Amino acid sequence: MTSEPDTRRLEVLVVGAGLSGLVAAACLKADGASVAVWEARDRVGGRTWSPAVGPEALRLDLGAAWHWTEHDRVKTWADRLHIDRVRQHEPGLAVYEPAASEPVERFKWPETPPPSWRLEGGTQHLCERLADGLPDQAIALNRRVTDVERTTAGVQVTAKTPDGPSSTIASAVIVAVPPRLVAHTIRFDPDLSRGLHRAQRRTPTWMAASGKAVATFDTAFWRGQGIDGRVVSHAGPVAHWHDAVAPDGRAALAGFLHGQGLQKMRRSGREAVHDLIRDQLAHCFGEQAPLPTALSLSDWGTDPATTPPDAAPMTPEHPPAPPPVLTTAHWDGALLWAGAETGQEHPGFLDGAIEAGERAAAQALAPTVL
Repeated sequence: MTSEPDTRRLEVLVVGAGLSGLVAAACLKADGASVAVWEARDRVGGRTWSPAVGPEALRLDLGAAWHWTEHDRVKTWADRLHIDRVRQHEPGLAVYEPAASEPVERFKWPETPPPSWRLEGGTQHLCERLADGLPDQAIALNRRVTDVERTTAGVQVTAKTPDGPSSTIASAVIVAVPPRLVAHTIRFDPDLSRGLHRAQRRTPTWMAASGKAVATFDTAFWRGQGIDGRVVSHAGPVAHWHDAVAPDGRAALAGFLHGQGLQKMRRSGREAVHDLIRDQLAHCFGEQAPLPTALSLSDWGTDPATTPPDAAPMTPEHPPAPPPVLTTAHWDGALLWAGAETGQEHPGFLDGAIEAGERAAAQALAPTVL
């Protein structure tokens, strides 16, 4: 049994409330178009996820975190939404952990990389501000889109919700979901071209094979040791730690899990990895180093809104440039693509997500569409 579609005229439906989808929605709203956003998760942000961690509720990035000087779109939108940027703390010594059974080494980082930046309050803060700027009721959470059908009335979109199926009709649809996930989870009628379907399946979902760890502390004790917070480890479970201290001094480290760390979490649970992390931090910073006040983990490979459960993540060294079929309109302009993987200048990065959202909005606003 399916519900009757909502027949009120909606100009654009955006599928996905990550950064790209919300930028598209904000651009459309600014141009006066009626827009709605459907999101499968119970929150906005997509792969930007900055939960409050520890007794001081420090918001830390368990998903996308950094941008660099050339990523000017992130700065532009952060300034527009009155979000401060935080330059990554890098001066000092780094720690190298060759193995859990060997002493660690301290060394000066060989090069000063181009400045990298985080956003105060986490990158999800940017998405939350974008969502706050949309009309009331524009965003519907817990709506996992299953079907997109072109009809004489427009494009009908159907989603699973906790209360059963829900449908609506829009003049145009922007799909701001990882293309590879779309290929495994959404049915299109008429079916997409062979080239488009192949491009979706072959486009890696950036971060799908990764996971992160964050740890909060009473003080940034590593700075007192002359360490910049950077740890490079071949032992794990975290491969790289970085300083994540907030501008107000609340102390934290953030890192990327080794593959074996992810496997340990999947086999034995999060607490088992927490124990390994405590051991690793004691090994890297000394037994006198304080214990974390809190630990939190993410695993994007097991997140069904990022990675299809029946398809192993692809792991390219760098996000590939999108094929043209993923940056152009289909169905006479009524079906459009966004998402970080479809960014043409910085695919996979925050800046690429923003660029793709801006592009999709401009395509939707073309005179032949709306």
